[in-house]
Amino acid sequence: MDRRLFSVAQSVDSVDALYSLIQADPCILQKVDVLPFVHTPLHEASSTGKIDLAVELMILQPSFAKKLNKDGLSPLHLAVENQHVELAQELIKFDPSLVRIRGRGGTTPLHLVAEKGHVDLLTEFLFVCPESIRDANVNGETALHITVKNDRHEELEVLRGWMQRMLISDALSTEKHVLNTRDRDGNTALHLAAYKNDIRALKELLECMSLNRNIQNKSGMTALDVLRANGSHMNIKETEKIIQHSGGKTRDSVTTVNTMSVFLKTPVSFWEHCSTGLVRYKSNMTDGTRNALLVITALIITATYQTAVQPDDDEDFIKSNDVVSKIVLLWGFNTIAYFLSMALTFILIPVGGAYTWWYICITLPLDCSYVLSTYMKYNLRPNEIPISLIYIYVIVILGFLVGLLVFYVRWRRTTRKSGPEPKRELISEGFKTVV
Repeated sequence: MDRRLFSVAQSVDSVDALYSLIQADPCILQKVDVLPFVHTPLHEASSTGKIDLAVELMILQPSFAKKLNKDGLSPLHLAVENQHVELAQELIKFDPSLVRIRGRGGTTPLHLVAEKGHVDLLTEFLFVCPESIRDANVNGETALHITVKNDRHEELEVLRGWMQRMLISDALSTEKHVLNTRDRDGNTALHLAAYKNDIRALKELLECMSLNRNIQNKSGMTALDVLRANGSHMNIKETEKIIQHSGGKTRDSVTTVNTMSVFLKTPVSFWEHCSTGLVRYKSNMTDGTRNALLVITALIITATYQTAVQPDDDEDFIKSNDVVSKIVLLWGFNTIAYFLSMALTFILIPVGGAYTWWYICITLPLDCSYVLSTYMKYNLRPNEIPISLIYIYVIVILGFLVGLLVFYVRWRRTTRKSGPEPKRELISEGFKTVV
């Protein structure tokens, strides 16, 4: 860095000195900015805690905030390292993404505050940049690993509470990812806490339902195995009881889990073929098409269901000669339209197990009430139910089975060992004909 800029950062009236220097050399900040790794005036201001100068430089040259010095540290790293909390808060007000800047060893400012310890600043980082909790350093360690390694129990409590209260779109997957992330040695935060026999950290981690208690590290050891292997010189009875009570097991008690490569080498089952085809169909559909079709199916379901439950003025129609037209045709086509709309809605809902189960839980009672309405609407007794009405429901069920049969045939064709016969090609005078 230019000595003149260094003098500015060290001066008492640093902001006035900065503008005096800019008047003498308007390009002085740009000259510093062209270097890939440099200790900028913002780095110096962050190290010394000069808030006014740091804010002024963020306005004049925002790119300084994302530069690393020759030690691999950004201005926010330096502010955290030197415990300049207010200055760090000012920096992230300008750009929340600074929390995720990876410095030396892949360490982010969030990792650094988890190591150094400051619950308020850690909370501020999480609020302005929730995605930063997923970041890991070059050793595969997240902020959760770092708090356990450095006995930062208050910071661990903040991280645990944050994960359990996250409201971002992928909150559940983020919680599962962070809690079960393994470092380079395959250890989760739970392994590290068990290795140190840290009861307080173990209790905090085991409060999380998304935590897998029986993940094995690269040595094939679960958290309970790690505790027993390294606790010969410690009193581990209480810790062992806590882990076992929460579902922790030894590797001998855990069902062997095949690796992904073993799973991918197995043949595709029929249900996998069906689910994969359904997911691919959903993924290839545009949002506009899906929304339009969902509106249409919702209208059809509403109309057909209202037809089923609305009262009928003709109470003696069952005794008339109009049974076929009123029951078989009306209820037959109405039922087919209703169940086809329900099936199409199931296909159109977004991909995800939660959506599927919620849809089933909601629609199953609705389907049952629809079928019961068919019989209860006119007080039909078993001996009065037309056989044709039963045929209609049989046809609906057969339609569903035919759909499964189509998927089954396609699955069998994909699993055949013998491929289709090669096509013969007749090439004559530049024309290509496939036979």
